[in-house]
Amino acid sequence: MNENLYRLTLEYEDAIDCCKGETVPEFIENFIYGSMDYNKDNFDKLQAEMSKQAQNQEPEEFKRAFDEMLLYLRDKFIELDLKQEYWALHYREGVSAFIAMIDGLVIQYFSGLYSVDDLKERSQLFADIIVKGFVGVNEHHTDVMSAD
Repeated sequence: MNENLYRLTLEYEDAIDCCKGETVPEFIENFIYGSMDYNKDNFDKLQAEMSKQAQNQEPEEFKRAFDEMLLYLRDKFIELDLKQEYWALHYREGVSAFIAMIDGLVIQYFSGLYSVDDLKERSQLFADIIVKGFVGVNEHHTDVMSAD
């Protein structure tokens, strides 16, 4: 893994470790709030890695790093959700959907639709929307969920 990607991965895992919250909803709200700073602070590194992806450079390294980050976050959700109220977040696919929502907010920041302060101000609203979505997921899809 290249140095830039390695640093991004470590900083991401550190951000997860430092994120406050004793419940999934609390963690999600704080994660959204902190994600805005993480992405703003790491914009140059993220842009460099995304540029490589657009040029199909080092795709396996990026895939491996992203997967490590997903699984790290999944483990945090499992730790917080002992009653499995948010069972989909115990699987790669559920965490992938969660990250897609967060990345969508980040794209809206980078596109100028929202400022970091706007997104932070709306963190609780976004968290409520996301949490309610995961509570409503029906478990009949478990046969397509990852086993790792």
